[in-house]
Amino acid sequence: MIRDTSGQDVQLTPQSPWKNPRLLKRTGLGIGAAAFVVWGLMSWQSTSAVDASVSLARVNIAAVERGDLVRDLVVQGKVVAANSPTLFSPAQGIVKFAVKAGDAVEKGQLLAEVDSPQLQNQLAQESALYSKLAVELARQKIQAKRQRLENTQKADLAKVDLAAAERELKRAELSMEKQIISQLDFEKASDDLARARLEYQQAVQNSQLENEALTFETQTLQLQVDQQQLQVEELQRKVNELQIVSPVNGTIGSLAATQRSAVAANAPLLTVVDLTSFELEAAVPENYADDLGLAMEVVINMGGTQLPGEITAIAPEVIDGQVVARVRFLQQPENLRQNLRMTARVLLESRNDVILVKRGAFLDQTGGRFAWKLNDQQQAVKVPITIGALGLNQVEIVSGLQEGDQIITSSADALENAQIVALRD
Repeated sequence: MIRDTSGQDVQLTPQSPWKNPRLLKRTGLGIGAAAFVVWGLMSWQSTSAVDASVSLARVNIAAVERGDLVRDLVVQGKVVAANSPTLFSPAQGIVKFAVKAGDAVEKGQLLAEVDSPQLQNQLAQESALYSKLAVELARQKIQAKRQRLENTQKADLAKVDLAAAERELKRAELSMEKQIISQLDFEKASDDLARARLEYQQAVQNSQLENEALTFETQTLQLQVDQQQLQVEELQRKVNELQIVSPVNGTIGSLAATQRSAVAANAPLLTVVDLTSFELEAAVPENYADDLGLAMEVVINMGGTQLPGEITAIAPEVIDGQVVARVRFLQQPENLRQNLRMTARVLLESRNDVILVKRGAFLDQTGGRFAWKLNDQQQAVKVPITIGALGLNQVEIVSGLQEGDQIITSSADALENAQIVALRD
């Protein structure tokens, strides 16, 4: 009998590998080692992609939003009197002041008087000449009336002679018909009538010409009188201006001459400051000069109070890199003093519904060409941007960013040449 291997085989019941403690322990160690390796690789790859890191406490972050941007400019200025006329001497003479510097004056009040004997003497001479011409004009009018009467008389006498000659000719004609007179006497009567008629016509014409000549001479003398009257009135005006009065209510700013001193014609004497009207004289950098315009809106800061104003004048020249602009107060405040320093905000432009972000030092660090935008991995990525108008607190973003993005608005040394920056808590 041949023996087989059935006696050697033993049937074993299969067991689950998770019920084997050794196998389970080895498997767990292997999985943990693999996970550690994967985490290390990911951490190494992430760290190798970051150029620098910066703490969140050291940077400022702002959100990009949509809104209205006001482009403005903050300038410093001083309060000056809008009306401060300087009064001049009307003629050469000796000045006598009735006020002192700093005195309050009213409109029409006597401020100074200039004693000018030369001007007063000239006025007296011209007044005498005016009186003389006025008398000559009156005499001329009387003479013209007399001459007109004589001319009229001559014309009337010639008319009488003409009438007498006409009657004599009629008698001669009747006598000639009755043959009482000779032909010679009749012809003589005819000649006398013709002569009388000619003399009458010449008398009338001479009277008209002489009357026209008299009228012309009278008008010429009248024009001389009128001209002299204007000259006297002008001198009288200058003499009246020797008493210098205040043109406004205000105060005396300064005296340009001393008491009882000799002054020349048109020499400055004093300045009157109108304290009821002030303006702000602001110095604007020359690179903003082209943006300024008349009637441009200005907000003036006076001790925390915002006062409205507008630009009324812009200087045509640049001095020390600045352009001087005059700003008028739309509401004149109280307690203003000359040379008082103030800050003003000039509203250059207003743009509605634009993409904007808070203004920060990143503009100076990159020249407004780049920004560091935050992503969802607690990183800031450097992206190119294009900026538009610059406001006092905000800047317009033309391209490169969208509404809702967050960027770093401050500057840091770690951001200088970094493309990706890790943000630490």
